[in-house]
Amino acid sequence: MKYISFMEYCLEDSDKILKKERLYKEEDKKFPDKYPKSIFPEHDMGGEAKSFEIFEATPQQLLNEVAFWTPEVKFKFVPIFEADVLALLKK
Repeated sequence: MKYISFMEYCLEDSDKILKKERLYKEEDKKFPDKYPKSIFPEHDMGGEAKSFEIFEATPQQLLNEVAFWTPEVKFKFVPIFEADVLALLKK
């Protein structure tokens, strides 16, 4: 299933997040199915300590993601679906 992930963090935690980023990349290489697959890379929003990314993931992969980044990063996952625009227009 696909999800848009909204992430929020404190700028004061930037050093901790950068250290975790290195560990995350190493762990993801060792266990490629443990974490969600990014299908649209992380983008910052409006110069704030907020970002979003689109994942293809199982519920367990989302839990693994949250467990790894907590407490520095807060997440909100919203499932997304491909829209059949032509079918919507016909209604």
